[in-house]
Amino acid sequence: MVAQTVTGKITKAGSGETVPFVNVIEKGTNNGAVSDIDGNYTIELRATPATLVFSSLGFTTQEISVSSAGTVNASLEESAAALDEVVVTGLGTSVKRKNLANAVSTVSAEELVGTTGQTSVDGALYGKVTGVNITSSSGAPGGGFALRLRGISSINGNNQPLIIVDGVYINNVEIPSGLRFASGANRGNEENSSNRLADIDPNDIEDIEILKGSSAAAIYGQRGNAGVIIITTKRGKTGKTKINFKQDVGITRIANPLGLRPWTRQSVVDTFGEDEALKYDATLAANGSLYDYEDIIYGETGLITETALSATGGNEKTSFYVGGSYRDEEGIIKRTGFDRFSIRTNVDHKLSDVFDFTSTTNYVRSNSSRSFTGNENEGGLSYGYTLAFTRPWNNLFPDENGNYPNNPNYPGNPLDTRDRATNEDQNDRIIQGLTLNTKLYTDDVNRVKLVLSGGLDYLANQTYVYVPEDHQGQIASGQLGFVAQGKNNFTQINTQAIAIWNHDAMEGDLGLTTQLGTTYLQQQSNLVNSIGSQLAAGQTNVSQSVNQSIIQFVSDERDFGYFGQVEGNYKDQVIATLGYRLDKSSRNGDPNKFYGFPKASVAVNLNNFDFWNIDSINQFKLRAAYGETGAPAGFGATFTSLGSSNIGGNSGQSLGGLRGDPDVEPETASEFEIGFDMGFLNNRINLEATYYNKNVDDLILSRSLPASSGFTTETTNLADLMNEGIELAVRSDVVDTENFKWNTGVQFYLNRSEVTRLDVPAFAQPGAGFGTGLGTFYIEEGQPVTQLVGRVDGELLQVGNVEPDFQMAFNNSLTLFNNVDVSFLLQWKKGGENLNLSRFLTDLGQTSPDLETPEGQDRLGQPANALRFVEPAGYVRLREAAVYYRLPSATVNNIFGETVDAVKFGLSARNIFTITDYSSYDPEVSVNGGAGLSSGIEVTPFPSSRQFYFHFNVSF
Repeated sequence: MVAQTVTGKITKAGSGETVPFVNVIEKGTNNGAVSDIDGNYTIELRATPATLVFSSLGFTTQEISVSSAGTVNASLEESAAALDEVVVTGLGTSVKRKNLANAVSTVSAEELVGTTGQTSVDGALYGKVTGVNITSSSGAPGGGFALRLRGISSINGNNQPLIIVDGVYINNVEIPSGLRFASGANRGNEENSSNRLADIDPNDIEDIEILKGSSAAAIYGQRGNAGVIIITTKRGKTGKTKINFKQDVGITRIANPLGLRPWTRQSVVDTFGEDEALKYDATLAANGSLYDYEDIIYGETGLITETALSATGGNEKTSFYVGGSYRDEEGIIKRTGFDRFSIRTNVDHKLSDVFDFTSTTNYVRSNSSRSFTGNENEGGLSYGYTLAFTRPWNNLFPDENGNYPNNPNYPGNPLDTRDRATNEDQNDRIIQGLTLNTKLYTDDVNRVKLVLSGGLDYLANQTYVYVPEDHQGQIASGQLGFVAQGKNNFTQINTQAIAIWNHDAMEGDLGLTTQLGTTYLQQQSNLVNSIGSQLAAGQTNVSQSVNQSIIQFVSDERDFGYFGQVEGNYKDQVIATLGYRLDKSSRNGDPNKFYGFPKASVAVNLNNFDFWNIDSINQFKLRAAYGETGAPAGFGATFTSLGSSNIGGNSGQSLGGLRGDPDVEPETASEFEIGFDMGFLNNRINLEATYYNKNVDDLILSRSLPASSGFTTETTNLADLMNEGIELAVRSDVVDTENFKWNTGVQFYLNRSEVTRLDVPAFAQPGAGFGTGLGTFYIEEGQPVTQLVGRVDGELLQVGNVEPDFQMAFNNSLTLFNNVDVSFLLQWKKGGENLNLSRFLTDLGQTSPDLETPEGQDRLGQPANALRFVEPAGYVRLREAAVYYRLPSATVNNIFGETVDAVKFGLSARNIFTITDYSSYDPEVSVNGGAGLSSGIEVTPFPSSRQFYFHFNVSF
């Protein structure tokens, strides 16, 4: 038997445009090839006759019979809806999108990073997924984002979704630095920390699947209450080794500077008196203008560079992907920035016809310097606080000896803070995943395999905060120098074993997939923060301080579960799924008790029935799904607390204020979802519509106890919550000709919430506001969980709601003459309110930019309550835009020969403009980070920035 060579070119049906990177497989074997950038392929057939299978994402799979060696060209029909795209439906199984019974959203690599540069994965998802509300908690380099999938899932617990990368459960924690002990902020979530999804390089990602609700995420049990984000990174492909190089260079500038109050001499006299007016006169005489400290602090132009290099290739036994990147991003404040070095190796190897394994390895080192923003209490560090009270005729620059003057208006000189104080962190991270597939049995109608997999996510984090001993705020507070050094270690290990049985019944008309398995997850953390004050002159470490203390938090959480699922597919007409998961967790009141989480779904493809005869509608699928997920109590919440004590020089322990509840149950979400998907004109137009209703029962809250109990609080199940919403998505290939292509998409989604049960009196949520005087999240039966309430004229009043009325996104991709790509993403958030407490501070300091107007002066005369500071937070934003040029293949060949496959370069931008009635830097705000009820309250944030890039890409 002699191998025979077949060559050919793969083109797109209708236009004749070549299709690169198509998989060409000899059917029934693992022998294959991949077409090059010009659509050409070569494959050595093991025998003839044979059948070649041509497949590529976005195109209908085609099979061509081959009788002998020679030329075989293929013309692929485009599938605009990517109905053959495979979507994960279980821990070990997947299904084609056309048969999916849930509204699972998928974001491709091109959608994620193909338009413009992206710092982090969560920030790259803006406007690309229905049902996802994203709020930036900080404009600092390295980001900080709160993701909410289909509304709020918990009041006291976690609202960030579970993140899984190549089967590894990822830690997305926000790590406090101890900054609050110098600034006077109330709690760790006010320290402007980033969440650690920032460590994942978006360039390594192949696609992201988002299980937004319990009906889709039920198979993840007690970890799926807030939804699940499944990230798959790039893998090797059979064929010659391909190398890709990418270089981005960009700049970042403050997006929306507020400007100075336009002072006049008379307004200075009216506000502060004649003595201040004399200083005003002197500054104008000396400089010709006032000091614009907003521009001096926030007005830097930061340089952004990102270099990425990857290689992919393989043969019939082994394929690989190796990628490395380095991103260096300067901030709009001097001495702020973020850098990330990432290297990834993904290997797939076939040991034999029975065994194959995959390995994914990612090492990341990231560093950030985030400086000092956000809430404080007279620490003299937060720029927004300081600028709110700083009068622009006072010179705060250092003298010729480098000594900074005191700020006469507030206990902190922002230039001194910027130039000499430090707030930074360093992260070393290893993410390792392994999967072993074993084919146990195969015959004509049965295929049984065992999948063993495991993952490790190890994160070593170091934080460092330093404020000099002669800083004005340190002298005023009596700390006389502050340093906090944190060493924090996090280890997550997950394992699972799954048996999968695929059975073809009814002569192949019915396909059954059954899976049974177990999962185990362990999360360990050890956070140690060494804090020192009263530093020796010029010293920067804890050992050289007079007052020293250590804060340590240690946790160990363990989850174990069983699961089973059966999927049935009858002729692609009716597809049904039944599943059940049993979980126990060390965080539950009874750590040995199992809780059950069922799921069920059905999809009916009406267009696949014989009676269907509407040619213009080629897809019409009805779907319905139900599922349940859970969330245990926070670590330590179920146990009676003990505190250390010193009695006569002897160490001991005494009861704390928290009484444990051994009967506390996990919070449980149950969701019912219905919808339909339609495709028109051979899927040139696609419509997806979904309605969901999600009820979260047994919410875990804290309640006060009578003093006679010996305790002050108890954590137990006290409330229920409901979310319901609508999600609509339309995508269309508006024009598809040889020289012009236009693809557009529109998304619309909304969510409504209500507290349906509350077994304690209505209350202001701790850590989600500043009391009813200035406004806070307020938990009240019959009201939205996202309502803002303040005390107005002695009465509690709902002054706003941070939940948007609805959100929309409008994305467009255009290709001109096969070489010019133009794309943009427009996002509209309608409704929703913020509490702008930055304005409360600038009003107190008389520095608000609008105070020279009658409206501004009228506001000063109003009571300082929540009604005065609530503002509309809706906006329209051009989120992304880009134009690229791809050199024609003939030009590339003439210049570089066969060494280079493709060259592309272009310009792009992020956050290009925002239309909003909100008066501060950005209507996306969160003083409390990304956890809990966090969005919609502003206190002097790190301002958002606008970024511009030049891109250069080469494929070898």
